Amino acid sequence: MIRQYQGTFIRWFLGVGLLGLAFHLVVNGYHRLDIAYFSGGLLCFVLGIVALWKTIFHVATRPFTLFIDSIFFPGGKLPKPVLNLKLPAYYLNESRFEEALAEYQKVLKYHPDAVEAYEKAIWLNLDIFDDPDEARKLLRRARRRGLVLDERILRRTSELDVFPQRETR
Repeated sequence: MIRQYQGTFIRWFLGVGLLGLAFHLVVNGYHRLDIAYFSGGLLCFVLGIVALWKTIFHVATRPFTLFIDSIFFPGGKLPKPVLNLKLPAYYLNESRFEEALAEYQKVLKYHPDAVEAYEKAIWLNLDIFDDPDEARKLLRRARRRGLVLDERILRRTSELDVFPQRETR
């Protein structure tokens, strides 16, 4: 993120400097009637506009995009979807495990504090798909968020720590 601000600062510094140099060269070229100064000023002006184009474009189009957003999203930004665990539970009952895991991952994307989604996704990765590495990642994410998982899941994942981790190639 700092790199983004650094790039923006450099672009602004370069663009404003080139525009100032362009003004100086065009004014001196006009007073001296020197075509080299005048054309150098025009070149600096074009380069300055190119350096500032991203910001100029954003500022110029922002009112239009806000107008379009107000038409399509009149209530403001859309909220995250309602937490619904019925579809992945249905997939589990129908033994459609890949689809259930995909739905639990979607739930975790929008509701990262959903304990049941973590538990079921960890269970699917451990017992159905035999992917302990993914289960460990999910367990670490849940612990970082400070979630309290079911004892059976914790016991099952602690059994994994006894065995060495799979080597990745």
